[in-house]
Amino acid sequence: MDKKTYEKFAESLINTHQTPGAMVSLNNQRYEKGFGYRDRENKLPVTADTIFGIGSITKSMTCIAILQLQEEGELSVHDPIKTYLPEITFKGSEDITLHHLMTHTSGIPPLNTLFYANKQTMEKDGSFDLQIKMGVPLDREQDSIDTYDDLINYLNAIQIIPLDSPGKSFSYSNDGYALLGIIIERVSGQLYERYIEKNIFAPLGMKNSFFNPNQLDERAARLYSIDPTAETPAIEHSPEWWDAPPMWAAGYVKSTANDMLRFSNVFLNDGNGILTAKSLTALTSQYIEIEPGRHYGYGVIITPDFFGTTLIEHGGGIKGVTAQFAVLPERSIGAICLTNIAGAPAEALLKGAVQSDMGIDPDKAAIKYDNYTLSEADRQAITGVYQSNEGQTIKVYEKDAAIFVEIQGTEMPTRAVGRQDVTVTMHGTEYLLQFTDGRLHFGLRQLVKNE
Repeated sequence: MDKKTYEKFAESLINTHQTPGAMVSLNNQRYEKGFGYRDRENKLPVTADTIFGIGSITKSMTCIAILQLQEEGELSVHDPIKTYLPEITFKGSEDITLHHLMTHTSGIPPLNTLFYANKQTMEKDGSFDLQIKMGVPLDREQDSIDTYDDLINYLNAIQIIPLDSPGKSFSYSNDGYALLGIIIERVSGQLYERYIEKNIFAPLGMKNSFFNPNQLDERAARLYSIDPTAETPAIEHSPEWWDAPPMWAAGYVKSTANDMLRFSNVFLNDGNGILTAKSLTALTSQYIEIEPGRHYGYGVIITPDFFGTTLIEHGGGIKGVTAQFAVLPERSIGAICLTNIAGAPAEALLKGAVQSDMGIDPDKAAIKYDNYTLSEADRQAITGVYQSNEGQTIKVYEKDAAIFVEIQGTEMPTRAVGRQDVTVTMHGTEYLLQFTDGRLHFGLRQLVKNE
């Protein structure tokens, strides 16, 4: 690995995106480096034992738990969710199976549930009101969602309009994973977090991985955030960890780089005693294409041709967290990047390190999109405002015969790569925006055009 070239690339990204601290680790002593600080004010370094949030990388752990219970004959991924959650009544729920939740193909649209589940901790740092200011459709008077019953009652009450019939199309759903957490608890007879600790963390030796923020100690990274609505947005220490116990299964594990490399052994060693080889195949199968060349499995994204090899990965992001996890089974590579601010270039940092290890330039893209010239009719067909109840609002408009997007008040140029496809570069990575039938597929979610 050309460390000098990679670190120049990494430091440039970290400086551009003002990332306070980042840890990049590859297994088997291939590479390990902490950049910046876990505590900027006290100049404390980042190490492989610094505790960070991992966000939605938790989802792969939730799916492993489901597959373990399937191995024991306690459930099947093809069971209807109503078998275990009979009180669920929202529209379309009778046709949803565990498989649909695990692959984000349930038809459940992006919802604002996560904010209400985080409400108690968000109110402590003032960020609940900030989300409202930024346009997330939230009601200050709505009670927080603190229990599984609260969650189910909320989903039943809000008149969900399914995006599609189950199995038809992909749209990322934290709510779906929260429901999987309830199912794990009901089927196993154990608290969800206890099940994960006992059946994944303990056997893998992940001694510094947990859910409850009360277990954080002095090794934890300080969290940083930026108020985009401030007159002069600046990065500041923001002490409160958001917490949403009913949604823990969707993304609330805290862990270290060393522990996450232990976790990578599940994928690299035929299940590593955690899963059978058959279940590992189920975990990492390509169930639905989310964009050209990228597919979703169970809690992981699979790129079958990442510079000629298979890449299995997932990211995570929430307040004070941007994380990226990857394994390349054919190359026996496990890798993790953990940071202490939302919106950090964790994906670019991680892929840069993996590519450097493979002898490939760190800034080279594995999936290339050719330029496309949009006609005026093409441009008009995709312009508009696209929204979701999870708070995303993306304005797509024409300027100087080109397409621009506005995300969180920031105007960004796009590159047309197809009649209904453009790309935008954010956080050091080029992302695809796909437009079909009045929908925008972006950030793994379907946003609906606001006529």
